[in-house]
Amino acid sequence: MMKLNTYIVEGGVGKCSSFTALVDKLTEKAGQPIQVYTPYVQCFANNPNVKLAFEQTIPLGDKRIMASDNIYYSEPYKSNFQFGNQHLIEAYCNLHDVEFDTSMVPKMFTDHLKPQVDKWKTDNKISEDYILVQFTGGQSGWVGGAANTPYNNTNPGRVYPQWLAQTVINTIKQKYPKCTIIDCTLPNEPAYAGTIKCNLHWSGLHELLKDARTFIGIDSCLQHFAASSKKRGIVIWGSTKWTQFGYTHHTNLQFHMGSKWNNNKFDANDPRNIMVEPEKIFNCFEGLYENYKEKKVRCAKE
Repeated sequence: MMKLNTYIVEGGVGKCSSFTALVDKLTEKAGQPIQVYTPYVQCFANNPNVKLAFEQTIPLGDKRIMASDNIYYSEPYKSNFQFGNQHLIEAYCNLHDVEFDTSMVPKMFTDHLKPQVDKWKTDNKISEDYILVQFTGGQSGWVGGAANTPYNNTNPGRVYPQWLAQTVINTIKQKYPKCTIIDCTLPNEPAYAGTIKCNLHWSGLHELLKDARTFIGIDSCLQHFAASSKKRGIVIWGSTKWTQFGYTHHTNLQFHMGSKWNNNKFDANDPRNIMVEPEKIFNCFEGLYENYKEKKVRCAKE
Protein backbone atom coordinates (compact mmCIF):
# COMPACT_ATOMS: atom_id res chain seq x y z
CA MET A 1 0.00 0.00 0.00
CA MET A 2 1.30 3.44 -0.93
CA LYS A 3 1.89 5.88 1.91
CA LEU A 4 2.33 9.65 1.82
CA ASN A 5 5.16 10.27 4.26
CA THR A 6 6.48 13.66 5.37
CA TYR A 7 9.95 13.91 6.90
CA ILE A 8 11.02 16.76 9.17
CA VAL A 9 14.70 17.42 8.39
CA GLU A 10 16.39 20.06 10.55
CA GLY A 11 19.94 21.35 10.97
CA GLY A 12 22.31 23.19 8.67
CA VAL A 13 22.80 22.97 4.91
CA GLY A 14 25.33 20.14 5.19
CA LYS A 15 23.04 18.07 7.39
CA CYS A 16 20.02 18.60 5.14
CA SER A 17 22.01 17.79 2.00
CA SER A 18 23.19 14.57 3.69
CA PHE A 19 19.58 13.50 4.20
CA THR A 20 19.05 13.59 0.43
CA ALA A 21 21.05 10.32 0.33
CA LEU A 22 17.99 8.56 1.81
CA VAL A 23 15.31 9.97 -0.48
CA ASP A 24 15.33 7.19 -3.09
CA LYS A 25 15.05 4.39 -0.53
CA LEU A 26 12.39 6.22 1.49
CA THR A 27 10.39 6.66 -1.70
CA GLU A 28 10.79 2.99 -2.52
CA LYS A 29 9.49 2.05 0.95
CA ALA A 30 6.49 4.37 0.68
CA GLY A 31 5.62 3.45 -2.91
CA GLN A 32 5.50 7.12 -3.92
CA PRO A 33 7.56 10.34 -3.56
CA ILE A 34 7.98 11.74 -0.07
CA GLN A 35 7.42 15.22 1.36
CA VAL A 36 10.03 17.16 3.33
CA TYR A 37 9.66 19.91 5.94
CA THR A 38 13.01 21.69 6.28
CA PRO A 39 14.75 25.07 6.63
CA TYR A 40 16.69 24.38 3.40
CA VAL A 41 14.19 23.39 0.72
CA GLN A 42 16.76 23.95 -2.05
CA CYS A 43 18.52 20.73 -0.99
CA PHE A 44 15.42 18.87 -2.16
CA ALA A 45 14.38 21.06 -5.10
CA ASN A 46 13.64 19.26 -8.40
CA ASN A 47 14.25 15.86 -6.84
CA PRO A 48 11.87 13.53 -8.73
CA ASN A 49 11.30 11.54 -5.53
CA VAL A 50 10.21 14.57 -3.51
CA LYS A 51 6.57 15.50 -4.01
CA LEU A 52 6.75 18.73 -2.01
CA ALA A 53 9.42 20.44 0.09
CA PHE A 54 8.00 22.82 2.71
CA GLU A 55 10.03 25.68 4.17
CA GLN A 56 9.80 25.60 7.95
CA THR A 57 8.18 29.02 8.15
CA ILE A 58 5.05 27.21 6.93
CA PRO A 59 2.94 25.98 9.87
CA LEU A 60 3.38 22.27 10.52
CA GLY A 61 -0.41 22.07 10.56
CA ASP A 62 -0.62 23.01 6.86
CA LYS A 63 -3.33 20.88 5.26
CA ARG A 64 -0.87 19.41 2.73
CA ILE A 65 1.24 18.11 5.59
CA MET A 66 -1.79 16.97 7.56
CA ALA A 67 -2.80 14.89 4.52
CA SER A 68 0.24 12.68 5.23
CA ASP A 69 -0.16 9.11 6.38
CA ASN A 70 2.91 9.57 8.57
CA ILE A 71 5.04 12.47 9.81
CA TYR A 72 8.56 11.38 10.76
CA TYR A 73 11.17 13.28 12.75
CA SER A 74 14.69 12.25 13.71
CA GLU A 75 17.72 13.93 15.25
CA PRO A 76 20.87 11.87 14.57
CA TYR A 77 22.96 14.05 16.89
CA LYS A 78 20.80 12.69 19.74
CA SER A 79 21.16 9.04 18.84
CA ASN A 80 23.78 6.28 18.63
CA PHE A 81 25.66 8.62 16.31
CA GLN A 82 27.10 10.14 19.50
CA PHE A 83 29.17 7.01 20.13
CA GLY A 84 31.31 8.11 17.18
CA ASN A 85 31.08 4.96 15.06
CA GLN A 86 28.34 5.91 12.60
CA HIS A 87 28.47 8.09 9.52
CA LEU A 88 25.79 10.78 9.57
CA ILE A 89 23.99 9.17 6.63
CA GLU A 90 24.22 5.80 8.37
CA ALA A 91 22.65 7.30 11.50
CA TYR A 92 19.75 8.69 9.47
CA CYS A 93 19.27 5.25 7.91
CA ASN A 94 19.14 3.54 11.29
CA LEU A 95 16.62 6.04 12.60
CA HIS A 96 14.35 5.57 9.57
CA ASP A 97 14.70 1.78 9.23
CA VAL A 98 16.59 2.00 5.94
CA GLU A 99 19.41 -0.39 5.06
CA PHE A 100 22.63 1.61 4.83
CA ASP A 101 25.41 1.10 2.36
CA THR A 102 28.38 3.36 1.74
CA SER A 103 27.29 4.20 -1.82
CA MET A 104 24.45 6.28 -0.33
CA VAL A 105 25.70 9.86 -0.73
CA PRO A 106 23.99 13.25 -1.11
CA LYS A 107 21.97 13.72 -4.28
CA MET A 108 20.97 17.27 -5.25
CA PHE A 109 19.42 18.54 -8.48
CA THR A 110 20.57 22.00 -9.59
CA ASP A 111 20.57 21.87 -13.41
CA HIS A 112 17.92 24.60 -13.38
CA LEU A 113 20.52 26.97 -11.86
CA LYS A 114 23.04 26.56 -14.68
CA PRO A 115 21.93 29.70 -16.65
CA GLN A 116 22.19 31.82 -13.50
CA VAL A 117 25.57 30.35 -12.56
CA ASP A 118 26.92 30.76 -16.11
CA LYS A 119 25.82 34.41 -16.12
CA TRP A 120 27.58 34.99 -12.78
CA LYS A 121 30.77 33.47 -14.19
CA THR A 122 30.54 35.67 -17.28
CA ASP A 123 29.79 38.83 -15.27
CA ASN A 124 32.77 38.13 -12.99
CA LYS A 125 35.10 37.13 -15.83
CA ILE A 126 35.60 33.63 -14.41
CA SER A 127 37.76 31.55 -16.74
CA GLU A 128 37.29 27.84 -17.31
CA ASP A 129 40.29 27.30 -15.05
CA TYR A 130 38.82 27.82 -11.58
CA ILE A 131 38.69 26.19 -8.17
CA LEU A 132 36.48 26.70 -5.12
CA VAL A 133 37.62 27.21 -1.53
CA GLN A 134 35.78 27.22 1.79
CA PHE A 135 37.89 27.69 4.91
CA THR A 136 35.10 28.89 7.23
CA GLY A 137 31.42 28.08 7.77
CA GLY A 138 29.10 26.87 10.49
CA GLN A 139 26.76 29.83 10.70
CA SER A 140 23.63 27.84 11.49
CA GLY A 141 20.54 30.01 11.18
CA TRP A 142 22.34 32.86 9.42
CA VAL A 143 20.18 33.59 6.39
CA GLY A 144 21.82 36.62 4.82
CA GLY A 145 22.36 40.29 5.50
CA ALA A 146 25.00 42.95 5.71
CA ALA A 147 28.66 42.05 5.41
CA ASN A 148 29.28 43.60 8.85
CA THR A 149 27.02 41.08 10.59
CA PRO A 150 29.18 39.48 13.33
CA TYR A 151 30.60 36.12 12.28
CA ASN A 152 29.48 33.54 14.85
CA ASN A 153 30.67 30.01 14.16
CA THR A 154 28.86 27.26 16.05
CA ASN A 155 31.92 24.97 15.95
CA PRO A 156 35.13 27.03 15.58
CA GLY A 157 37.27 23.88 15.77
CA ARG A 158 36.31 23.17 12.15
CA VAL A 159 37.67 26.50 10.84
CA TYR A 160 41.06 26.63 9.10
CA PRO A 161 43.03 29.63 10.44
CA GLN A 162 42.92 32.66 8.17
CA TRP A 163 46.69 33.18 7.95
CA LEU A 164 47.24 29.55 6.97
CA ALA A 165 44.43 29.73 4.40
CA GLN A 166 46.00 32.85 2.89
CA THR A 167 49.32 31.01 2.65
CA VAL A 168 47.64 28.19 0.71
CA ILE A 169 46.02 30.71 -1.65
CA ASN A 170 49.27 32.62 -2.16
CA THR A 171 51.10 29.41 -3.04
CA ILE A 172 48.44 28.40 -5.57
CA LYS A 173 48.44 31.83 -7.20
CA GLN A 174 52.23 31.85 -7.41
CA LYS A 175 52.36 28.47 -9.16
CA TYR A 176 49.12 28.85 -11.16
CA PRO A 177 48.54 32.57 -11.76
CA LYS A 178 45.77 31.92 -14.32
CA CYS A 179 43.73 29.84 -11.89
CA THR A 180 40.72 31.75 -10.54
CA ILE A 181 40.02 31.02 -6.87
CA ILE A 182 36.39 31.44 -5.83
CA ASP A 183 35.78 31.93 -2.11
CA CYS A 184 32.49 30.20 -1.24
CA THR A 185 31.82 31.80 2.13
CA LEU A 186 29.23 34.26 3.35
CA PRO A 187 29.76 38.05 3.15
CA ASN A 188 30.58 38.42 6.85
CA GLU A 189 33.24 35.69 6.84
CA PRO A 190 36.96 36.39 6.28
CA ALA A 191 37.99 37.42 2.78
CA TYR A 192 41.29 36.44 1.14
CA ALA A 193 43.57 38.33 -1.20
CA GLY A 194 43.70 36.74 -4.62
CA THR A 195 40.15 35.33 -4.51
CA ILE A 196 36.72 36.31 -5.75
CA LYS A 197 33.92 36.17 -3.19
CA CYS A 198 30.96 34.21 -4.53
CA ASN A 199 27.65 35.98 -3.94
CA LEU A 200 25.45 33.34 -5.53
CA HIS A 201 22.78 31.68 -3.42
CA TRP A 202 24.40 28.74 -1.60
CA SER A 203 22.56 26.21 -3.81
CA GLY A 204 24.44 27.66 -6.81
CA LEU A 205 27.69 26.32 -5.34
CA HIS A 206 26.57 22.79 -6.18
CA GLU A 207 26.22 23.78 -9.83
CA LEU A 208 29.45 25.80 -9.75
CA LEU A 209 31.34 22.71 -8.54
CA LYS A 210 30.46 20.71 -11.65
CA ASP A 211 32.88 22.62 -13.90
CA ALA A 212 35.51 23.43 -11.26
CA ARG A 213 38.96 21.87 -11.51
CA THR A 214 38.73 20.88 -7.83
CA PHE A 215 38.13 22.48 -4.41
CA ILE A 216 39.68 22.92 -0.97
CA GLY A 217 37.37 23.02 2.02
CA ILE A 218 36.59 22.11 5.60
CA ASP A 219 33.80 20.04 7.12
CA SER A 220 31.00 22.26 5.85
CA CYS A 221 28.45 22.36 3.04
CA LEU A 222 30.90 22.42 0.11
CA GLN A 223 32.30 18.96 0.79
CA HIS A 224 28.76 17.50 0.93
CA PHE A 225 27.83 19.27 -2.32
CA ALA A 226 30.99 17.82 -3.86
CA ALA A 227 29.83 14.31 -2.94
CA SER A 228 26.59 14.97 -4.82
CA SER A 229 28.33 16.52 -7.85
CA LYS A 230 31.02 13.79 -7.71
CA LYS A 231 33.78 16.41 -7.63
CA ARG A 232 36.99 15.39 -5.87
CA GLY A 233 38.70 17.83 -3.56
CA ILE A 234 40.73 18.33 -0.39
CA VAL A 235 38.97 18.52 2.98
CA ILE A 236 40.76 19.76 6.12
CA TRP A 237 39.37 18.27 9.33
CA GLY A 238 39.45 19.73 12.81
CA SER A 239 37.02 18.94 15.64
CA THR A 240 34.91 16.51 13.58
CA LYS A 241 35.70 13.12 12.06
CA TRP A 242 35.75 12.26 8.38
CA THR A 243 34.48 8.79 9.30
CA GLN A 244 31.26 10.47 10.44
CA PHE A 245 30.88 13.29 7.91
CA GLY A 246 33.31 12.66 5.05
CA TYR A 247 33.61 10.84 1.73
CA THR A 248 36.26 8.55 0.28
CA HIS A 249 36.77 10.31 -3.06
CA HIS A 250 38.17 13.35 -1.24
CA THR A 251 41.70 13.75 0.07
CA ASN A 252 40.97 13.99 3.80
CA LEU A 253 43.62 15.75 5.91
CA GLN A 254 44.00 16.17 9.66
CA PHE A 255 47.06 17.15 11.69
CA HIS A 256 47.29 13.87 13.63
CA MET A 257 46.09 11.47 10.92
CA GLY A 258 47.60 9.59 8.01
CA SER A 259 45.57 8.29 5.07
CA LYS A 260 43.28 6.33 7.43
CA TRP A 261 41.41 7.51 10.49
CA ASN A 262 42.92 6.52 13.85
CA ASN A 263 40.43 7.15 16.61
CA ASN A 264 43.12 6.69 19.27
CA LYS A 265 44.75 9.89 18.04
CA PHE A 266 41.57 11.96 18.06
CA ASP A 267 40.62 14.51 20.68
CA ALA A 268 37.88 16.85 19.49
CA ASN A 269 39.17 19.61 21.77
CA ASP A 270 42.76 19.51 20.51
CA PRO A 271 43.32 22.84 18.69
CA ARG A 272 46.06 21.27 16.58
CA ASN A 273 43.59 19.06 14.68
CA ILE A 274 42.93 21.63 11.98
CA MET A 275 46.53 22.90 11.76
CA VAL A 276 47.51 21.03 8.61
CA GLU A 277 50.61 22.57 7.01
CA PRO A 278 49.84 24.73 3.95
CA GLU A 279 52.63 22.95 2.07
CA LYS A 280 50.91 19.59 2.58
CA ILE A 281 47.60 21.00 1.38
CA PHE A 282 49.24 22.50 -1.69
CA ASN A 283 51.03 19.25 -2.57
CA CYS A 284 47.73 17.37 -2.43
CA PHE A 285 46.03 20.13 -4.41
CA GLU A 286 48.73 20.07 -7.08
CA GLY A 287 48.24 16.33 -7.58
CA LEU A 288 44.51 16.80 -8.18
CA TYR A 289 44.92 19.94 -10.26
CA GLU A 290 47.56 18.45 -12.56
CA ASN A 291 46.26 14.89 -12.77
CA TYR A 292 42.57 14.85 -11.89
CA LYS A 293 40.96 11.41 -12.11
CA GLU A 294 37.42 10.56 -11.18
CA LYS A 295 36.88 8.25 -8.23
CA LYS A 296 33.80 6.50 -6.88
CA VAL A 297 32.02 8.42 -4.15
CA ARG A 298 31.43 6.55 -0.90
CA CYS A 299 30.76 7.48 2.71
CA ALA A 300 34.09 7.35 4.55
CA LYS A 301 34.26 4.65 7.20
CA GLU A 302 38.03 4.50 7.81
